[in-house]
Amino acid sequence: MTESSVAEAGIVLVDRYRLEERLSEPDAVQGCLWRGVDCLAGETPLVIRQISADDPSARIRRLWPVLQSLLHSQLPRFGELFDAEGSLWTVRDWQEGSGFDRILQQRIERQLVFGAGEVLLLLRQILPVLAMVHGRGVVHGDINPRNLLRRDVDGLPVLLDFGLIQAIGDAPLAGATAGYAPRSQGRQDAAATWMDLHGLGVTALVLLSGKTAEGLIDVSGADWLWPEGLELDPAFRAVLERLISESSGQRFETAAEVLKALEAVSMPDTTGPTARSDRTVVLAPIALDLPSVQVPAPPPSPADAPELEVPQRRRNRAEEREKGAEGRLWPVVAALALSALCGTAIGWYLLSRDASRGAAPSTNRDVVGRMPAVSLPPAEVDERQQLLSRLRALQVDRSWFLKLVDSSLLSRFPERGGRLPTDSLDDAPLRRVWNELAEEWMARIEQLPPMMRSQLGQLQEADWLQQQQSLVEQGVHARVVEQLVSAGARNLLLGDAQGRIPEEPYRQLWYAAAMQSLADVTIQSVTAKSQQPTTLSVRVPPGGARLMSVLVPRGLGLVLGINGTPLMQMTVFRSDGQVEKERGPLRVVQLSAAAGSPVQVMVTNEGVASGLLTMSCRADRIVIPSSPSVIQPMPAPVPGLVPRPMPPSSTNPELDPNPIPDSATGDLMEPESDVQDLAPAEDPWLIDDSVVNED
Repeated sequence: MTESSVAEAGIVLVDRYRLEERLSEPDAVQGCLWRGVDCLAGETPLVIRQISADDPSARIRRLWPVLQSLLHSQLPRFGELFDAEGSLWTVRDWQEGSGFDRILQQRIERQLVFGAGEVLLLLRQILPVLAMVHGRGVVHGDINPRNLLRRDVDGLPVLLDFGLIQAIGDAPLAGATAGYAPRSQGRQDAAATWMDLHGLGVTALVLLSGKTAEGLIDVSGADWLWPEGLELDPAFRAVLERLISESSGQRFETAAEVLKALEAVSMPDTTGPTARSDRTVVLAPIALDLPSVQVPAPPPSPADAPELEVPQRRRNRAEEREKGAEGRLWPVVAALALSALCGTAIGWYLLSRDASRGAAPSTNRDVVGRMPAVSLPPAEVDERQQLLSRLRALQVDRSWFLKLVDSSLLSRFPERGGRLPTDSLDDAPLRRVWNELAEEWMARIEQLPPMMRSQLGQLQEADWLQQQQSLVEQGVHARVVEQLVSAGARNLLLGDAQGRIPEEPYRQLWYAAAMQSLADVTIQSVTAKSQQPTTLSVRVPPGGARLMSVLVPRGLGLVLGINGTPLMQMTVFRSDGQVEKERGPLRVVQLSAAAGSPVQVMVTNEGVASGLLTMSCRADRIVIPSSPSVIQPMPAPVPGLVPRPMPPSSTNPELDPNPIPDSATGDLMEPESDVQDLAPAEDPWLIDDSVVNED
């Protein structure tokens, strides 16, 4: 691409995109970057790339759908691809922030560099993004500080500039930033994921040392030089050395391997900038210790002696008067200090009494659980005040909510050893993570009714045991009730707190989910009949669960078929509460007589709308052989059913003569075993009178 082929600022492409400012010089491979606006979307800022050469155009056309499929909060959205003005044009979102190369340059001017905690946090935040990119079968091709941006709105790193994107296995492209691309890329080795990880490792060393990438390579160009004076945790140094290594036996091959290795690296106390190891220290000049020469004063003459004694006596009297005044002033100062101390104590007592009368208890800590500081940026102060206002509006116990968010943060960063972020500039990235967790928990708590929200932090096990006992008296096993509550709590608890009854402070939300999900639960009871299907229809609310109890005649097994929406999941429990069929999609299952009676079936709906569930069941003599892949039911003659002829080579001589049909369509449904079905001459399920419909 030449200078003459570059478009001019101000032109409007396809009656929509206006070019405002050129951001890069024309490049034969990557083209030219422009800052533009979308005239049809309120002058929304965009980044527009102009590509003129044929080969890059073909590559971008082939890989652009892959970029459009990359949906991640730390990647820009890739939009339209079109031809105009004799060139190929691509459009992506504009990201407001500062490049890491620019941040590093500003710090170097102040003799600062990125700290170890700051770089460790960067790696942990950007590696999942690279893992997703590599999972689509492509590599970035040019990882360096210039293509990493710290976004202003949340401080997260964003991966930019996919001008050298290529499919894994393709020949590498020329134009990668010198020093960051491995030598294998210059030798035209096939593009691989480890090449991006190599560039990320060099980026980390550059940010930590403040040196250029070329300055970290020895004169022979065959090896890397560890920056002089850079001291890191041994585990962290080992990870960085493997990142920059090109040896197939030592380097990392995938981003997941790097993340796994970083789990052993402890997070330093601070996550902010640090002084350069090679900084220039300005020293003040040292004063010479010269011998002092004392000049004796001439003795006073006899004539001057009376004149000297009179001023001396006057000064002595003035000093005595001042000392007397100071002695009379001290009692006044002590009285004022004592009155101020008493007033402060009375004020705190009255304020604490007023605060305890509110609906939502609070503590003396601020939003992030530490003593308030005035050094926070105004934006963070405003964000804290908004969060406090929402807590008061929701009537949520502030002390419990702080513990909830603090526990979530510490579980994500166990290497901090229980240390919460402070209000210092070094911990700004961790405070942003804390705020994100607070917003996520707040959105989940808002799902609860007001009365339930006001009780969070004070709920106890006895608050839901009465409801559990009521269901147990109806024949539901206690373990099944617990599973039912855990399914209802899935929308309230984050992933790391889901499962069985969690520890505090997460347990409060589990109790709230238990009280809410069991408040109006009804047990749908069905009796399975021998060789005769029974059908039950119920509606499952969005995010809710339904529990069905199936009574099975003594000594018989159960054939169970469930039909519903694709977002429904089923779990089957034995009569003793043990899981018989693990949670999975709706399907046909067969249970032996050992499952007991009643068999309990729980169906959850993970959709955003209610869905109709239809369950068909039939008691039968089912023998479960030792091999779990083959189920051989005992055959029983059923009137009206004509067996389908089987080929001579069949290995299943004993077949189910009466399979479960789909309750919605009447079609026969394949069970989860290898049993084959028979073709009925007339489907008796469609005219059965023992159908129970309950909405």
